[in-house]
Amino acid sequence: MNAFDRLPYEIQRQIEMLLQEGNPEERDELKERYALAWEKKFQLFTSQTQSLGMQMLGRVEADDPRGLIILTYSGSLISLGPVREDRRWLEYASIKFRSDVPESIRAEDVRLAAPVEEGKTASFEGSALKQSSAVYKIAVCDPSLAPAEQERRVREATIYLTNGFVKINRSTMPATPTEIDHFTLRTITSYLSRRHDLPRKVVKELLADYLTLVEAGVLMGERVRLGTLGSFSLTVRPPRKARVMRHPATGGEILVPARPALAVPRFKPSRSFKEKAASVDISPLNPEEES
Repeated sequence: MNAFDRLPYEIQRQIEMLLQEGNPEERDELKERYALAWEKKFQLFTSQTQSLGMQMLGRVEADDPRGLIILTYSGSLISLGPVREDRRWLEYASIKFRSDVPESIRAEDVRLAAPVEEGKTASFEGSALKQSSAVYKIAVCDPSLAPAEQERRVREATIYLTNGFVKINRSTMPATPTEIDHFTLRTITSYLSRRHDLPRKVVKELLADYLTLVEAGVLMGERVRLGTLGSFSLTVRPPRKARVMRHPATGGEILVPARPALAVPRFKPSRSFKEKAASVDISPLNPEEES
């Protein structure tokens, strides 16, 4: 069975609607590519939300205060922060095929107008997004977590999934002249500028200052912690005496010169970062390695 036939009917219909105006001779090939991209996105959504301890539910009541992330049949992501001081934020990203920059909506004081339920549209008050397309999956934070921790997890998942979905689009769909690497300093600056509604120049200066401070701290011999990623520090590579070795290819003797002690930068990942890395399903993000 091909990837398209494995998809739920509602997603098949979405893909067919996208391809209505395309070249009929290319439609079958594109249909399969779109279906493969959809499968990879769902795998990524599932693995990332599970790694953050989020639960899949079929229905969430309108007054449920927990943070949640909604994946719609059209491939959009809707993130809702937990209720804090009677307010919750919303972020919507419509990540279209062959698009590198998702269209997005942000709002800071949003309410669910009705329960969110799989297979039905979700309705919101206090946002430019009034209604979503039909809901495919709902991932909800563990209620035992404090609101601040729920918010951190929803934000982390949102950033990871938004950029992961874009990468899947680029790697699964035919290349376009406008493709960019989403993780260069330039594109990260643009992303943060849009996400937080700040001038690009301000974000660029903040990032430059941050990187300069990290570098300065490391060069002064400090261990500089990078949040949940880990830490940077200097370690001393011991001196090495000159010695004679045999060349592995020719068998002849070669002189390896002496080397003084050197200070070298070292990154030590945190335990949580290593655990997350170990749990990543690499296939959705590395389709070129699949056989």
